[in-house]
Amino acid sequence: MGAVKFGLILFVFALGAFADEFFEKKIRPVLVERCYGCHSEKVREPKAGLRLDSREGVRRGGDSGPAIVIGKPEESRLLKAISYTDFQLRMPPTGKLPDAVVADFAEWIRRGAEDPRETSFVVPARKPVGSDIERGKKYWAFQPLRPGKLEMPGGKPVSKEVWIRRVSFDLTGLPPTPAAVRAFVADSSPGAYETVVDRLLASPQYGERYGRHWLDLVRYAETNGHEYDNNKLDAYRYRDYVVRAFNEDLPYDQFVKEHVAGDLLPRPRVSRDGAILESPLATGAYWFGEVLNSATDSEKSRADEVDNQIDVMSKAFLGLTVACARCHDHKFDPIPTADYYGLAGILHSTSMREAVVDSPERRAAIQAAHAKIPLRLQAAEKRRIVLRPGDELFDGWDQWQSSGEAFSLGGADSSGRGAEALVGSLTSRKFRMPKRYVHVRMRGTQSDKKLVENNPLRVTLVADEYRSEYFVASGSADFEWVSARMVLPFERMCYFEVVDRSRSGHLEVDAIVISDHKEPPQVVVESPAVASAPVAGAEIPESAFAMVAMDEAPHDVKLHIRGSHQNLGEVVPRHVLQVLSPGDGRVSGPGSGRLELAEWLASPGNALTARVLVNRMWKHHFGKGLVKSTDNFGLTGDRPESREMLDALAAQFLADGWSVKKLNRRIVLSDAYRGELPVRRLEAEAVRDAMLAVSGRFDSQVGGPSVGPYISKYQDGRGKPVSGPLDGDGRRSLYVQVRRNFLSPMMLAFDYPLPVSTIGTRSVSTVPSQALILLNNEFVLQQAEFWGSRIGKVAGDDSLRVRTMFEEAFGRAPLDWELQESLSFLAQGRSLAELGHVLLNSAEFLYVQ
Repeated sequence: MGAVKFGLILFVFALGAFADEFFEKKIRPVLVERCYGCHSEKVREPKAGLRLDSREGVRRGGDSGPAIVIGKPEESRLLKAISYTDFQLRMPPTGKLPDAVVADFAEWIRRGAEDPRETSFVVPARKPVGSDIERGKKYWAFQPLRPGKLEMPGGKPVSKEVWIRRVSFDLTGLPPTPAAVRAFVADSSPGAYETVVDRLLASPQYGERYGRHWLDLVRYAETNGHEYDNNKLDAYRYRDYVVRAFNEDLPYDQFVKEHVAGDLLPRPRVSRDGAILESPLATGAYWFGEVLNSATDSEKSRADEVDNQIDVMSKAFLGLTVACARCHDHKFDPIPTADYYGLAGILHSTSMREAVVDSPERRAAIQAAHAKIPLRLQAAEKRRIVLRPGDELFDGWDQWQSSGEAFSLGGADSSGRGAEALVGSLTSRKFRMPKRYVHVRMRGTQSDKKLVENNPLRVTLVADEYRSEYFVASGSADFEWVSARMVLPFERMCYFEVVDRSRSGHLEVDAIVISDHKEPPQVVVESPAVASAPVAGAEIPESAFAMVAMDEAPHDVKLHIRGSHQNLGEVVPRHVLQVLSPGDGRVSGPGSGRLELAEWLASPGNALTARVLVNRMWKHHFGKGLVKSTDNFGLTGDRPESREMLDALAAQFLADGWSVKKLNRRIVLSDAYRGELPVRRLEAEAVRDAMLAVSGRFDSQVGGPSVGPYISKYQDGRGKPVSGPLDGDGRRSLYVQVRRNFLSPMMLAFDYPLPVSTIGTRSVSTVPSQALILLNNEFVLQQAEFWGSRIGKVAGDDSLRVRTMFEEAFGRAPLDWELQESLSFLAQGRSLAELGHVLLNSAEFLYVQ
């Protein structure tokens, strides 16, 4: 018996020695040579959190869990990585290991993965996130307001001429007229300053000025960028919404709520003219990101889109860089990755749709006008679609989102109501395109397919948020199939839109078949439809369309380990940032959670929202914020120069009902603003608009569709649009279309921001290209000619004309030497246009004191 036991001990010892020898000869050398460079104590932060230089490190694994499953090589991530069987998980990245080495690792894992190495590091205990958040709540930006006495003392007051030019540009983005300057200088009453400020705040140009500031924060653009730079439908509706909101002094908390959940508010706000719903228009801000026209991975494309939305939302409203927590807990701020994916779940549950935004009053007027027109009498067609293997019928119209009156009877027939003037849209659920062909059985008024997204009668297939395919009717009275091959949309996340924007046409969709077959299926018609022809119905009031948000299959998302959608962790309940919440910040209810997110952002208890907005307004008036890093109030941002001032202004802002106009008024009437300030250069738009103002070409029309940008012969690229007029028909810069791939060279020279993410503080450069633009740009030369021509018609002599030009350009009369130099210039045979060109090139025209 003793001999047997001794023999067994020898066998076990020999087996262990063999295992150690196998590891030392076959496994350790490979780990040392090919793996330790990224996964050992030599690296400050091992890739994916994985250490392979000890037994405990291998078994513990990294961010994705254990590297091996003992005895089961087929379930071990380490073997999967070195086998190169997974396209997204291939290690080492320098090249696949030899098959014999891979086989050795498989055998090692199968035998129990014996590893004689001692622990070379202490496994760090994971800190509970809650402790970091509780500590983070003590940071000044996350604390409640501590308002004190509101005082804004200033230095030596500037002259009235300097002050009115400063405040005119600050509040309207335009220079003061000579008449306004003279009236202010002559007004010696105690309320002279208040009179000027109240007039400017009441001007429609105030909303345009602050609307443009806000567009910087939401990366406003009217095209998708990328390869084809397609138009973003109805983008101008959002722009005009913002202008109206500032002009009407919409309380900022309501402004915030409408941006996040304007389509979900129980009592949506109606425009002052009673025509449209204002609140849903604000949600268009979600849609202004760049869109890839052929994303190779739908899930990554959607994750990137949501990441951009989180980045913009958190910076614009909270001044926080939440997007830094996509791949790991924020390095500096108390924002864990779980918080990022709590917000991501809310936005993954949100989509966009092309919808009618008529107010209840406008819709009632449409229905009343339509009631005078008989319903279209028709007997529905009896037909049977012969589906083949590989065919899928995409139907269920009653499950589609409907807007407008055209499709309000159910089904996808915009002519069923009897009046062609009715418009509307239908939006399907999202789905992953499973087949190579789509066949749409349709009929209706003929339209031009070349109009693409601007086609008023169409079925649009949207793939990964890119409007990929358009189906239009040929004008035949009979149903016919319109087919398209799914080159880009195949296996992408898609949805259909049936759209009728035409007041003189109609569209009817009978069926949509998704198929493996190039040819559409056969249709057996047992009895054709019998219908009366729709009538024009011109007396029906017009409807307005816009891109607005909607809830889309609300759901939580899994945490993306290291930011990868192909490496998923646990499901994260939808919630808001915990550091700014009394509890865990979870949202409740059946919806996306945007409504709760909106209420949280705009809560009076969320002091950060008010602080950030007040700081932005201070920056617009003084050139820099009380917190210089306007988009970053986190630990890596700047501390406020005066927290007392910031909190006092924020508290007063809340007490004033979140009124932005009252905040502006308080700042520009302060002693601090009336004193000497650093000289500031005008922004790109103000430079261009000031030229239009002095030339006499400025068109003060507010709102409406954008004017196409002027495209010079030197600009080229894919998606090149037809050029607009050189001076944009005199429209303000705000109303020139923002095309991502064709931004104005003049605007870019003066630091116009690329519409990528939130830009709370623009760059201010002084570079040679600015001087070259002012000397040679066609627009500048044209405006100088217009200016000179207009001034030449002023009654009087050249002395009066020169005086008028100086007053228009600089808000002051010329000094004696300036007048004499200008008259001498003209006496040499130079024109008023050339003198105007000189003034437009001067520093005083480009800067405000």
